[in-house]
Amino acid sequence: MIERRFAKRSDVRAQKGHIDGHAAVFNQEFVLWEDSRERVVEIVKPGAFQRALDEQQDVRALFNHDPNNLLGRTTSGTLELEEDQTGLFFDCAMPKTQIGRSVYAMIDRRDVSGCSFAFTVRKEHTAETKKNGKLVRRREIQDVDLYDVGPVTYPAYVGTDVNARARELRSVMFPEGVPPRLMRIVPGLASDRFVSPGEDPELILLDMDLRLIQAGLKRRS
Repeated sequence: MIERRFAKRSDVRAQKGHIDGHAAVFNQEFVLWEDSRERVVEIVKPGAFQRALDEQQDVRALFNHDPNNLLGRTTSGTLELEEDQTGLFFDCAMPKTQIGRSVYAMIDRRDVSGCSFAFTVRKEHTAETKKNGKLVRRREIQDVDLYDVGPVTYPAYVGTDVNARARELRSVMFPEGVPPRLMRIVPGLASDRFVSPGEDPELILLDMDLRLIQAGLKRRS
């Protein structure tokens, strides 16, 4: 199952016909779920991309994960990837196409500043601890197959209620459905009923903080 994550504390830059940035940042916590009883966090560990890079997997640079918005490709030499101390770094030579010029201009103007990556997990480690009476489930991503990287915008999720917005956000995080092994960690993740009517939390996509539910919200019983 393909999953997508935005990169917290990352920044994409435009210079001399190229864009570059970190599509993923190591050792940053992503909150997948939190309520009054439990918290589920995910962390990308150093080395998670190294096998994919060593195997020279065919990775695309896409704008907003859209294959129609192709910016570069590793097999053509227009996209270069490497792991550094921060995370997964990419450098893409921008095409002289309408989408290439438009994306470059939006990044240069700082209208677009974030990055993302699409992947499937090959190896992970999960653990449970108790902190201040709350169950903390931790998912460490240790090895992935990599599909695409690139700049992204963060659309406003403006569903009629928080449940609608949560469903829409979930479709961005897990476009092919919630992975079964992640469902074992977070049983409520695939539910369409999250919170009571009238509650209006902010679901934030900025800075790679892809939360399904903001801290403190309660799922419907």
